[in-house]
Amino acid sequence: MSSLYRKYRPKTFAQVVGQEVIKKTLQQELATGMISHAYLFCGPRAVGKTTTARLFVRALNCQQRKKGAHEPCNACDACSALLANKTLDVMEIDAASHTGVDNVRETIIAASRVGNTFLQYKAFIIDEVHMLSTSAFNALLKTLEEPPSGVIFILATTEIHKVPLTIISRCQRFDFKLIGASDMKERLKGIILQENREVSDEVLDHIVRLSQGCQRDAESLLGQVLAVKEKKIDSKIAQGILAFSHQVFVDLLVNAVISKDQQKAFEIIAGTHEQGVDSALFIQDCVSVFRDVLHVKIGVLQKEQYVGLGYDNLSRLAKSIEPDKLLAIIDFFMEAHREKRWIYLEQLPLEIAVVKSCSI
Repeated sequence: MSSLYRKYRPKTFAQVVGQEVIKKTLQQELATGMISHAYLFCGPRAVGKTTTARLFVRALNCQQRKKGAHEPCNACDACSALLANKTLDVMEIDAASHTGVDNVRETIIAASRVGNTFLQYKAFIIDEVHMLSTSAFNALLKTLEEPPSGVIFILATTEIHKVPLTIISRCQRFDFKLIGASDMKERLKGIILQENREVSDEVLDHIVRLSQGCQRDAESLLGQVLAVKEKKIDSKIAQGILAFSHQVFVDLLVNAVISKDQQKAFEIIAGTHEQGVDSALFIQDCVSVFRDVLHVKIGVLQKEQYVGLGYDNLSRLAKSIEPDKLLAIIDFFMEAHREKRWIYLEQLPLEIAVVKSCSI
């Protein structure tokens, strides 16, 4: 069985999660025919750079795409060949394993001068382009600036600061962002629906948090969860697969600490210990929620951006505590995380953090 992120790789721009500005710009270029000769896709890993590059090349070569349209049909001979990776006119090159100048000359420069065999546009998608050597970049420079007719380059990198300015200046640059929590969750729900399965919101929220804005990571984690035979998957089942800290305990502890209910907080800590919750991950998740409360307090986190502890509850907590106290609580919990490994009573550092927090 193929991985979920491969099985459900977007085949249209409409299916691409997030990156709205980038999608609109590329769609406009396709619709108007104003195609650049070189593109630079930069940003974090696993957010859709290579997927967008493949989609753009497929739409560009689609034989059934009408004038003014921007989506590939995914059915014509060109689209079918590209989806099956059965054409020599599009080359995907991993720069990490082709760093030398000889590879650039033989694999890219020489190949770009050979006429197209089938497609209207020959394309070179160079992943992790920052890994090329200085001499390789210099060799690529002239071809990148004045490529043969019908040839385009799409360079992708996670480390734009390592790409020479001479290369950047010759490309149309697109900066990809981490995927928003709500967009990511909706995408996962769509996959679950197509798989005819059920996954609880608590598990989905946890996957979103673990993936840290990386869509491919989220879909990989979902694939691990769906590998379980049960049709309905809740946190009790998922905790045997994912690093799970029981978000309900996290939410209760955050509320107890901000409310200065020390007794309740200690009962929650005891409950996590009895159920074998990973204490390190539990503290990390608590810090993450305290940070979210801080972000709501200062106005940088909006409702549509958040999943997990209800936003209304976050807002209520933010109104009940000052930023300086929140910062102190975060420091106490981060200290508990650092000290945990040195103490044989693993719940003690967290209990100390609670006492300090409730004593502010």
